[in-house]
Amino acid sequence: MDLRTRMTSNPARQLAAEGVSLWLDGVNRRQVSSGVLDRLVRELGVTGATFSFGGLTGPVHGSAYRDRLADLAAFGAGPEEAARVLAADDLRAVCDALDPVWRTGRGTEGLVCAGVGQTLDPAAAVAEARWLHWIVDRPNLLVQFPADRVGLAALSRCLAEGIGAAAGPVFTDRGYREVLTAWFDGLEAALAAGRPLDGLSSAIRVPVGAVDAEVLAALPAGTRPDGVAQAVCRQAGIAVARLAFTVHERLFEDPRWPRLARAGAVPPRLALALDGASVPASVGGLVAAGTVHVLTEDGLERLAEATLLMEGDTLSGRHLSARDDLDRIEELGVRWPELVRSMEAAAPPRQYWEWRALVAAVGRALAGPEGR
Repeated sequence: MDLRTRMTSNPARQLAAEGVSLWLDGVNRRQVSSGVLDRLVRELGVTGATFSFGGLTGPVHGSAYRDRLADLAAFGAGPEEAARVLAADDLRAVCDALDPVWRTGRGTEGLVCAGVGQTLDPAAAVAEARWLHWIVDRPNLLVQFPADRVGLAALSRCLAEGIGAAAGPVFTDRGYREVLTAWFDGLEAALAAGRPLDGLSSAIRVPVGAVDAEVLAALPAGTRPDGVAQAVCRQAGIAVARLAFTVHERLFEDPRWPRLARAGAVPPRLALALDGASVPASVGGLVAAGTVHVLTEDGLERLAEATLLMEGDTLSGRHLSARDDLDRIEELGVRWPELVRSMEAAAPPRQYWEWRALVAAVGRALAGPEGR
């Protein structure tokens, strides 16, 4: 065994030693009120979280939201306004729970990413981000946009106004480069406007687990996904992450970076979203200082129970082998460029329809039992 290769029965601690952070994916009110988030912070060193509208859609009919909904109904709030208020309430609670981490993390830890419902128009997306930033009123909130033309325009504008922002999902190194360009543009505009850059945080999400699942689903009809084919397909997400990390590292070579760094800017966090089922298999192949592993509660519990084979940094300098892995996937009959276009096109509408589903659920809850 190589001297840098080691088995560990405490993977969370070992990942932290390698400079990898852990974030809770799909955080919700239950995890805050029950102490689950505090326990994950304390026992696994979780340092951030992501929030989605989809995680709120079912619980709004439960007892935890009954009194707040009654108050909103009494004030004449409609479904859309009430949904925004409920989401803001939950986000504020999560941000507060992670505030001690944020205060010691110098703008890189303790962050909470939350999407916007308006993803199809840049002006509407920015307006919603401004409102969310104002109503939640917590410095560790990041407003997340899709990584498309609309979302990247909104990302730049928010950063220019001093609003922490994130983008994703990103499926290619090209896409990651486009996000970085928008990020640079936003920070330069903020600096030109005299805004402080220290504490202006950002993140870029790469959906490792989702890419693997899409590749497996894209195998040609009649192709039997045997062990070899599955192993090849499950390298897709890791390959995308390695290509994205190569672009991420090169931001330090950009001529704009030194001036921004002197003004207090910190790099965006590369957030690698893993499927819980792929833990622990893919974790060791996604290690590099400064990155984030984003896992659901179930995925974090799996990680806590796992024994990992750790090999140090497994993202740096792997771009050539990553391209080879994607070539092997195409040899199985998966049309990778077409699949990328499909995944990119699906992301913004998905976020929008998650929001619309939440609004509909809140409307039914406001109407009472007869509206359900």
